[in-house]
Amino acid sequence: MQKLVLVLLLSLCGLARPQEAAPLEPDPAALEAGQLSKLPVQKTFIEAEYPAKAQEQGLQAEVILLLDIGADGKVEAVGVLEPSAYPDLGFEEAAMAAAQQFEFEPAELDGQPLAVQISYSYRFVLKPKAPLVPEDTSADVPAPAAPQIVNLQGLLLERGTRNPLGGVLITVFREQDGGPVGFEAVSDKTGSFQFYDLPPGEWRILVEVPGYYPFRTTEEIVAGERVDASYFVEKASYNPFDVRVTAPRPKKEVSRTVLEVEEIEKVPGTMGDPLRVIQNLAGVARGGGGMEGGGIIIRGSAPEDSKIFIDGIEVPTVYHFGGLRSVLPIGVLEGIDFYPGNFSSRYGRATGGIVDVRTKRLEPQKVGGSVDVSLLDTAVFVEAPLGEKASIALGGRRSYIDFLIEAVVPDDAGVSLTVAPRYYDWQILGRYRPSPAHDFQTMIFGSDDRFEVLFEDPAALDMSLTSNDLGFSTTFYRATAGYRYIPNAGFENNFQLAVGRDHMKMNLAQFLMDFDIGSFQLRDTTRTRLDPTLDLVLGLDLLTYTGDIDVRMPHPPKEGQSTLEQGGGDVDLDQMISRQIEDYLEVNPALFAELEYQPLEGLLLIPGLRLDYFDRLDTVVPLPHLTARYALGPVLTPKAGVGLYAQDAGVDESDEGFGNPDLDYERALHWSAGLEYRPRPYLTFDVTGFYKNLWSLVSPTDRFVTEDGQPRPLVYDNRGEGRVYGLELVTRHDLSSGLSGWIAYTLSRAERHDSDRAGFRLFDYDQTHILTAVASYALPRNWQVGTRFRLVSGNPTTPVTGALWNGDTDRYSPIFGDVNSDRDPIFHQLDLRLDKRWVYDRFLLALYLDVQNVYSHQSGGQREYNFDYSRSKDGGGLPLLTILGLQAEF
Repeated sequence: MQKLVLVLLLSLCGLARPQEAAPLEPDPAALEAGQLSKLPVQKTFIEAEYPAKAQEQGLQAEVILLLDIGADGKVEAVGVLEPSAYPDLGFEEAAMAAAQQFEFEPAELDGQPLAVQISYSYRFVLKPKAPLVPEDTSADVPAPAAPQIVNLQGLLLERGTRNPLGGVLITVFREQDGGPVGFEAVSDKTGSFQFYDLPPGEWRILVEVPGYYPFRTTEEIVAGERVDASYFVEKASYNPFDVRVTAPRPKKEVSRTVLEVEEIEKVPGTMGDPLRVIQNLAGVARGGGGMEGGGIIIRGSAPEDSKIFIDGIEVPTVYHFGGLRSVLPIGVLEGIDFYPGNFSSRYGRATGGIVDVRTKRLEPQKVGGSVDVSLLDTAVFVEAPLGEKASIALGGRRSYIDFLIEAVVPDDAGVSLTVAPRYYDWQILGRYRPSPAHDFQTMIFGSDDRFEVLFEDPAALDMSLTSNDLGFSTTFYRATAGYRYIPNAGFENNFQLAVGRDHMKMNLAQFLMDFDIGSFQLRDTTRTRLDPTLDLVLGLDLLTYTGDIDVRMPHPPKEGQSTLEQGGGDVDLDQMISRQIEDYLEVNPALFAELEYQPLEGLLLIPGLRLDYFDRLDTVVPLPHLTARYALGPVLTPKAGVGLYAQDAGVDESDEGFGNPDLDYERALHWSAGLEYRPRPYLTFDVTGFYKNLWSLVSPTDRFVTEDGQPRPLVYDNRGEGRVYGLELVTRHDLSSGLSGWIAYTLSRAERHDSDRAGFRLFDYDQTHILTAVASYALPRNWQVGTRFRLVSGNPTTPVTGALWNGDTDRYSPIFGDVNSDRDPIFHQLDLRLDKRWVYDRFLLALYLDVQNVYSHQSGGQREYNFDYSRSKDGGGLPLLTILGLQAEF
């Protein structure tokens, strides 16, 4: 098995002192020590024979070795990475001979023993000569040696995080009898160290660790007393990019963006919320109305056509109040996988894209956590180990927008805020790993948004309103359990189970929409290595919904139709529909299979097949796909993919009381091809062209069918079509010389063909140009600055060409032109972010300032009209918005 290069420095047995290793040549399979689930631990240390000539001359030296450690923990090969300052005295030969006899507990990756290569610093230190003692001939039997007494012991911890620093050399020294005297000890994995029988007096302490500032202090040793100390050593930089994965998980898709939490936490314009970074990726359009919106518009697909997962479990949303904040705090996250198209057969029931949020695998060494306080809310996260094999974490967040609004809204405002806008979320995580092959995880999390208001005069809003209340609430929770089994490198099984409930309620006067839906999900994925070039992936994906639905409202406008904000248009408030569904049940199982085949070096072919069963239609839909990647050396990779995808109509479209029960499922064919170019380890250029053909789309219609001699309106049919094509250009700069960021540009066109209309029209969220530039720069002493600039074509709009007086509503009704034949003004915005971190012994304190729309450009909002629609103006977007936050980590 090919070895992985692990950049690791070990300091052991007082003969090894850490020192920065010379840079290695980049290895295509290299990864950092932090990526391993277990580092190699030395079991057997052999002291090298001190070269006689060097000992006579009183010379000390250090040799940096390169050790190949096998999966069994034995040293397979030894080389010299950096020789000593005296290459002719035999230090290198002696160190290599000793290292050949070392034994280690092997490194592990995801519970499996792994062959690694490490750099090992071996220091030759002359031992102090014992003082001459006159020979004692008074007794035939020698006196027993006096027991060693510990008179200096302590803990070596990382300043701020309190993480133990193991394998680190601690040196105590002083001037004595006209010359230097010193002793050394090495901390264990808990950071503990001990010194024995230090003579009384003042001793200087020195700790030098690569990547940390030197630590110096003094201790006073008193005869008969023991000194207990804790030393906090400060890192040179607490930027999380200090630990980097130099070989990320192999790419298998045509387009996949992997964002680790360390990379996205401080992106400008996100208000300190990492999940909002999705809005900055290639292929993602900007929502309308001046807000980003909770729905994600991916490559010309409607928000409901894309799916959001948390660890492979489907959730209704990851945002509060349509994109204001995410429902998971930063402490819970590990990263995000974003698939804009041609996604794996493991995902289904979607024709747009996929967002899969990965939560962290708990491995706390101590009780720790964070508190994040901003102008919007406060979040708390705490994690703790439960013995050596288990751990637990708790998190939660609560907004206080409601308190601020209630404090500023006057009593005579004409409205009563029964519940001002507020949100909260909570999380409970647990992990138990009894052995490397078995890994149990559980997570229970939930979210709640609520807003209620009473109007003194509802008729002022609309003459048809008969009540004065307006409310909105959305609540969901999930309880998940997972079991991961990896007995060897050729087999892996991942089992997941989840139960949950989604409750969404919207009411405005006499209008109501109330969904109370329970869900049950089961997912099991097995990977088997058939031979070194072929892996087989098989899986089951079961999703069940049950619940109650209560709706009292007219048909809401669909994509491409006029909206209420445009003055009513196609929506008739007098056409009220009441529908109650009790004990709603839908069971949708799916099977999927993929082959990962490498017929040639660098070439990866992934044919896949998914079989989706749609319960409402009682039909099985086969969905094949094929992906290919060919690495032409280390810097150039062409890629391509094609796949068929399908999703069922929504219950609001297919229910017999509200829509058309005879609707078929919607279909999409994804084509994409591109090229990745990586001229430097930190620099990547990616170009991807895509085409998406959509058909059998649910579309509003005015057609009727005859049933039992009576005409029945279809309301919806499957005669809608769509097409999306474009080009995505991404330049990504991983952290190097303090700079990180990316530039993403999308050139695209999204069109739809409605059932009752001739020809194609622009999709509601068609945006020809989407440009996003994000950059962050790490400054000395834990400062960081960042900026984000966005330039986006305005959303298509349907122009108002005139108006007629409506005597029934006592107001003007607009006359609309061709659908989406006009555009909003171009949107552009500049955001800035400044971070500063202070390091204390037992905690870290960070302050961040996030300024959005720095030059206060007003564009991208809903168009506003005067009373008779004779004049209009851009409704504008968000004003200059400043978010100040304080975060403490302990």
